[in-house]
Amino acid sequence: MCPEEELPNTYAASAIAPTPGWGDAIARPLLTHSPLGRLVRWVAGIPVSVHAKLLGAFLLVTLLFIAMGAVTLQTITTMSRQSRLLDQGHERVDWSRQIQHALAMQSHFTALALLLRDEATIASILRENNQFNNTLARIGEAAPLEEQELIQRILAAQNEALITVADIANLVRDNKLDDARTLHLSKQEPLYLQIEGFVNQVVSIEQDRMNRLRLSVAAENRRALVLTAGFVGSSILLALLLGFVISWSFILPVREAHGFLGKVAEGNFTTTITVPNRDEFGVLANRMNQMSRELQRLYERERAAAKELQALNDRLERATKAKSEFLANMSHELRTPMNAILGFVEMILDEVYGEIPAHLKEPLTDVQTNGKHLLRLINDVLDLSKIEAGRMELSLGDYSVQDIVETVRASLQSLAAEKGLGFVAAVEDDIPLGFGDGKRITQCLMNLAGNALKFTRQGRVEISVGLEGETLTYRVKDTGIGIPKDQLENVFGEFRQVDAAITREFGGSGLGLSITKKFVEMHGGRIWVDSELGKGSTFFFSIPLRVETGEGT
Repeated sequence: MCPEEELPNTYAASAIAPTPGWGDAIARPLLTHSPLGRLVRWVAGIPVSVHAKLLGAFLLVTLLFIAMGAVTLQTITTMSRQSRLLDQGHERVDWSRQIQHALAMQSHFTALALLLRDEATIASILRENNQFNNTLARIGEAAPLEEQELIQRILAAQNEALITVADIANLVRDNKLDDARTLHLSKQEPLYLQIEGFVNQVVSIEQDRMNRLRLSVAAENRRALVLTAGFVGSSILLALLLGFVISWSFILPVREAHGFLGKVAEGNFTTTITVPNRDEFGVLANRMNQMSRELQRLYERERAAAKELQALNDRLERATKAKSEFLANMSHELRTPMNAILGFVEMILDEVYGEIPAHLKEPLTDVQTNGKHLLRLINDVLDLSKIEAGRMELSLGDYSVQDIVETVRASLQSLAAEKGLGFVAAVEDDIPLGFGDGKRITQCLMNLAGNALKFTRQGRVEISVGLEGETLTYRVKDTGIGIPKDQLENVFGEFRQVDAAITREFGGSGLGLSITKKFVEMHGGRIWVDSELGKGSTFFFSIPLRVETGEGT
């Protein structure tokens, strides 16, 4: 984190460079060539939390909505008031036209009264006069001063006209029609014409007022529309500006962190991240810089340790090779005298050198048995040493699967009978000749079957072979002691058995399964086991029917 004045000019451009797009194309010039870039960095540098910044932004947007609602409400109120005034103007114009109509009807009914000479027509004159007065009174309630004077003059003339109507009505009742007509023409008609002139002035005034009000309403509506549109546009621009500034004040450090992590992922632990934020992003940037420094320190220490480990591995590899060479040589040297010892013991037991005392036969037999066991151990060590030294090669050739199985069965039948175990070996008759190292495959199957017999106290051991496509699968199943689930991966290791108690009870060097695994893999196959403690085990190994090469490992 650094102060704003220390920020590089290319900060914004470099930050938005990793993910180009039309949005970034718009944002790049705004961030680099306008005051918005400084505003973004200023907002980023405000020493408050991201939560407070977001809350402030949402509060401002909320205030914009409140202000927009207030302006809209004011506009609606103004337009409603203008609409009421316009309705009142229409109503006053209608009233003024009603008094025109009432005045015309008075003149009409007066003329009818002279012709018809009935009371009903005279009553109609009076009814129209009352309607005229009532409507004129409603107009006068909210009339301006000049119109009030005009209404007073209308009322005075109307009262005089009403007196004249009363006189005309009395003359008509007295059947003095000529006097009534004379009074009507000489006085009533001029009064009506005078009142009509006044009423026309009232109508003109009300019409002018309504026109002015209509123009005022239209102007007010335009002003309200412009005000609302301007406020809405300003609010949108302010919201966009606020969103742009707030979002980019967060996006910029995220982009910087993306670039920083990309360099760290490439192994550049000397890189640092610089952001203007003084919020959680600034704290995160400091932590990331600390992480980079710590990773650099660990990397340097790891490099030193790796060099030491490589040197140690080289020494171990040389020591392992020397050990393998030594074991191979020693095993070879031990096997020759052991064969000689076993030969001499066998000759003694065969009484080649004369009759053997009875008390020496049992010790000599034990010597022969243990000598054979020791020879097998020496052979296993020799095979393992050759494999590790890369000197073991397969002797490839055609072999019969049936012969291999029969050889193993014949070799181990006596051991199974001695322990009272069932021993079954089955192989499909239609399996063709295989191509591989028959001797080593026999050794693998012999090791598995021998182990099965050794670790089985009662029950049986089964050997079977099946062909699936071009793959042979050998299976050795027993009802022995079984193997714990957590030890299944260890049984194929060198010098490994399940536990020391088993080693003491059953014996063995722990090399048989390891050598078997290596021979199987040299044939391009694999070996595995299924087992349940106390219920027996089933060992499998599968190899190609015809092995392509027989290179050492």
